[in-house]
Amino acid sequence: MKLLLNTILFAMAAGFLLIGIHQHMTLGFINAYWLYMLSIGLLLWYQMRKKRKEQN
Repeated sequence: MKLLLNTILFAMAAGFLLIGIHQHMTLGFINAYWLYMLSIGLLLWYQMRKKRKEQN
């Protein structure tokens, strides 16, 4: 279950990053900023879970 959640987190982060890049190219940075922040937040959450798993 934990591996599935980690995979979903990473996939969502990558997907939001790609959508953010597309929005940046079409509408500008201001309209894509929230997508970048969401993607970075998900990546940080993924890394935190990964490090916690390595410590245990």
